[in-house]
Amino acid sequence: MRFLVSCMAIILIACPVAGHELSVYTVIINSEGVYPAHIPDDSLKEGDDAWFWMKDSSNNTTVVVELEWNGASVRSPHLHYECDLDENGTLVDESCSTRYDHTFNQQNSAGLWNITVLKYIDGELKEEISGSVCIEEDNHEGEAIDVVCVPSKAVDSATDEYSTKEIVAASVAIFAALGLFVTLSTIKGEENQLTQDSKNTPFSSTADVVSEEE
Repeated sequence: MRFLVSCMAIILIACPVAGHELSVYTVIINSEGVYPAHIPDDSLKEGDDAWFWMKDSSNNTTVVVELEWNGASVRSPHLHYECDLDENGTLVDESCSTRYDHTFNQQNSAGLWNITVLKYIDGELKEEISGSVCIEEDNHEGEAIDVVCVPSKAVDSATDEYSTKEIVAASVAIFAALGLFVTLSTIKGEENQLTQDSKNTPFSSTADVVSEEE
């Protein structure tokens, strides 16, 4: 009995303390795109799973999911909408899969992960859809840890769009100012020309008028 208790105590000591209850986040890939392509912040921590479901029923379409972090990457096999089963419900082709599961390492996977979904039709790459997920650190001590993640591409696109609008507005303002400057310069030039012409216009002298009357 003492031996059993001692063994259980050793096992409990050896087992790592879980920092949080592990969770799974589901991503759906269909004919319209990937939902969500950018997994919301605070959704996943180290040790959690992301499941990528292939739900695009288009003819002869397969997808490959690629995850990249800190210069390293992992790829899924080609995912199918459905896999053939035999009469016993067993996969005819064991390599066929409709879902890709990725577990983020519980020790060292915090930070920004880039997600790329590659769509193939008849084996030819037709579309690439990009996304991202910020994995939070699983802190066993309960202290808050800030994980620095580069803004997602969605945010970058919004920023680029805003910057483009600013550039267009600035360009319009510059052209308007130039147009006003040219207009004012033209008016000023015409006024100066009229003034100069009025000074150069010949008038008959009084002597000439008297001479004509005689």
